[in-house]
Amino acid sequence: MSSDNLHKKTAVSIVWSAIDKFGFQFVALLVGIITARLLSVEDFGLIGALAIFTQLSNVLVESGFSAALIRRKHNNQKEYAAAFYFNLTLSVLFYLILFIAAPQIAKYFNMPELERLARFLFLAVIFNSLCIIPNIVLTRKLEFKKIMIANLLAAIISGIVTIILAIKGFGYWSIAWQQLLQAFIRSIVTWYLSKWRPSFKCDFSIIGKLFSFSTVLIITSIVNTVVKYIYNWVIGKIYNKTELGYYSQAFKFQSIPSQIVSSSLSVVAYPVISSLNNQKQRQLQYFRKLIRINAFLIFPIMLGLVGIAQNMVIILLTEKWLPAVIYFQIMVSAAIFFPFQTLLLSTLNAIGKPTYNFCLEMIRNALVIISLIVFHDSIKQMLWAFVIAQCISYVVDVIVVGKFMKYTIIHHLKDILPYAIIAAIMYVAIIFVDNYINNYYIAVVVQILLGSVVYLGLTTLLGSKIIADAIKLIKDKKVTLE
Repeated sequence: MSSDNLHKKTAVSIVWSAIDKFGFQFVALLVGIITARLLSVEDFGLIGALAIFTQLSNVLVESGFSAALIRRKHNNQKEYAAAFYFNLTLSVLFYLILFIAAPQIAKYFNMPELERLARFLFLAVIFNSLCIIPNIVLTRKLEFKKIMIANLLAAIISGIVTIILAIKGFGYWSIAWQQLLQAFIRSIVTWYLSKWRPSFKCDFSIIGKLFSFSTVLIITSIVNTVVKYIYNWVIGKIYNKTELGYYSQAFKFQSIPSQIVSSSLSVVAYPVISSLNNQKQRQLQYFRKLIRINAFLIFPIMLGLVGIAQNMVIILLTEKWLPAVIYFQIMVSAAIFFPFQTLLLSTLNAIGKPTYNFCLEMIRNALVIISLIVFHDSIKQMLWAFVIAQCISYVVDVIVVGKFMKYTIIHHLKDILPYAIIAAIMYVAIIFVDNYINNYYIAVVVQILLGSVVYLGLTTLLGSKIIADAIKLIKDKKVTLE
């Protein structure tokens, strides 16, 4: 493939990858809103209690092989087959372990329903393992359109079935069916589109080679997964499935906007920053431009969500979810840091410092665990401690990346503070409106319109060119460096 064709195919792949991410998140959001209206808070609490087991099993089954196999220059059919059978065997093994442990899991959370639910839901681990290698094959060929089709079809079909089951009164089983069907359909469609099939001739020597590359990735993924879902574990044990339901839904919805912003910028950040390793001044200019675009997007979105949270929850999820509002607002405060940290850690990889990336991830996880150990008298206390831990780790990230990029804390504050201050003014305007309008629907519309006018108006009035830069980034996959 010529360099021009490769460049064109890469650009198209980025577009399909973006459609995949946005489409999947949109479907997940829509299904989440509908099911939240139909089902009880306790239903989501039961599913939330099992999240850490499902996610951790998927990480262990995948074993970091995706990154390792995608990174290798050449993979043959025997190596793919060996990796496939290894992943499948691990998935069956973990399912059997979890199947046997189901009564103990139910006993730990004091939720008897979990025994049958766990044994059913954990089947998704096996289905997820089936599409690891076909997905790698498609990724290496840059066929992200096919990956997008598999993901969206799985999300849409499983979502429709889930809504029907919820309407029919299946309760938490409808959410379990969603997760199981999504894994099953994704595997079936990925297999069909990839055209890859495992052979009976295997080269199992590849397993050792893959582990030599992926050991650090596995450890990182395990720790990240445990820390990400440890609040489910603690809240489900100390409190009850109702509180866990409020928390798990708040956690799910707060993560969507920060992930969208993060993924939108990460698709262009890594390749361009990597390409400028021999042009340090231009690299720094581009990096700072990305930081500013990040700040321009994330501050108004997240502060805006905090401002309209109560009205939005009443309109979309109904009043039964009002206790989740405070959890949502606190976690949104922490999620502001996520896109910045993703960009900072991606930059470390781009400039050839992956070891520092790993260390910073471990520091962040350690801070979160420490905060949870020290502060757990209430859920709100736990979450505010989480915000502080995220803030500290964020500052550490800026300092470490700054040493390699010649980028100081003062530089960083200059890049983000203008947008933070304008967003804060926008937030005050939103809250002011909410005090004078009693109709939830009218209030949300006015808040969104006023917030947009205030934020974009002040940004433009103060002479910022960030809007033009953001548009150029989307259109041309680059920004001006003047």
